[in-house]
Amino acid sequence: MTLFDFEELTAYWVEHPPVHILVGAYLGAGKHQRRRTPSGGSGSGRAANSDLGGILAELGPGFGTGDVHAGLPGVVLDFAELRSRARRVDSELAGAVGGKK
Repeated sequence: MTLFDFEELTAYWVEHPPVHILVGAYLGAGKHQRRRTPSGGSGSGRAANSDLGGILAELGPGFGTGDVHAGLPGVVLDFAELRSRARRVDSELAGAVGGKK
C-alpha cells in the first residue's frame, strides 16, 4: 500500500467510517481505557525534548543527524546516458550468463 492509497483510504473513512468504529463510539467502548497525558505545562516534558541527540543515538545508527545522501551516487538526469548505462549492464549480464554455460 502506497502513501497515496493510504491517503485515499483515510479520506474515504472520514466520509464513511467503518461500522465497528461507529458502533464502538455509540456504545462508548474504550472510553475508560484511554487516558490523556498532560501536555505542555510540565517541565519534565521539555527536558526530554531538549536531548534529541541522545534519543536519536538510542534509536541506532540509521537515525543520526548526518547527511542522508552520503554514499549514494549522483543523480543522472540525461536519458541518453541512462539508456547507455542500461545497455551496458544488459550486455554484461548477457555475457556473464553466456560464459557460465
